[in-house]
Amino acid sequence: MRVAMTVWGDRVSPVLDCARTLLVVEMAGSKVVEKALEYVEAGYLPGMIRIIRKHGVQVLICGAVSQELANIIETCDVELIPFLAGDAETILETFARGQSISAFAMPGCRCAGGCRRRNDWSTLKTSGDRSR
Repeated sequence: MRVAMTVWGDRVSPVLDCARTLLVVEMAGSKVVEKALEYVEAGYLPGMIRIIRKHGVQVLICGAVSQELANIIETCDVELIPFLAGDAETILETFARGQSISAFAMPGCRCAGGCRRRNDWSTLKTSGDRSR
């Protein structure tokens, strides 16, 4: 499975809409087996979409995101997991193991880490219980 995460240094980038770096990882089972960093001009949506399509990203983990950008990302058949904050490696490892990443919800997040975009804002699922 290909998972991307917007990063700023070693942390999740706080806002997807102005992120400049995308960490793209390949997960096999419960392990991260390959990583690549891709750079995009901040706010340049076509560049972000090009990278997502180039790598065949299935899941995008990020910090805050505007409703408009969230809708556009999802038209690319990408599952969006927004409003997370913290150490990028820790979040990816937790996600790869199929464990809940709700502990990484952004401070003040109205859904307490339960946000997940794919037709709804329901409880946060993990990589182990995906129906895709």
